[in-house]
Amino acid sequence: MRNALMLLSALALTGLAAALADDYPDGCVSCHVDQGGKDMRLNVLLAEIGHGRGGERTKEIPTGCNRCHAADGSGVGPPTRTIVHTLHYRDPSENLFMTEYNGDCQHCHSMDGATGKATIKVGERNWNMTTAQ
Repeated sequence: MRNALMLLSALALTGLAAALADDYPDGCVSCHVDQGGKDMRLNVLLAEIGHGRGGERTKEIPTGCNRCHAADGSGVGPPTRTIVHTLHYRDPSENLFMTEYNGDCQHCHSMDGATGKATIKVGERNWNMTTAQ
């Protein structure tokens, strides 16, 4: 009986851990992937709008973007957070972040329940350094 309870407890904890697993641990690069029919990697999307080649020098996303898109507005472009929030929440009925990912903040941010502090998830770029593909 005791072994059965231990086994059930272990299975319950395993299920709980799986339920709490983060499907988007690297933030931007966890969602922005080559989906086969549509390449949603950031370097491809940025090339489509004529963005400079900064993505080739950026190793960590989105923190590397802050080199030009500083949070305090001192960069050559608008702050990363302004760009990201605007793009992810405008036109909700046509926006993939809203329609496919339910606009969930936790895809991009980690939350610490004990402190209430939110942090930005960071991941290594998912494209080659010298090409747009």
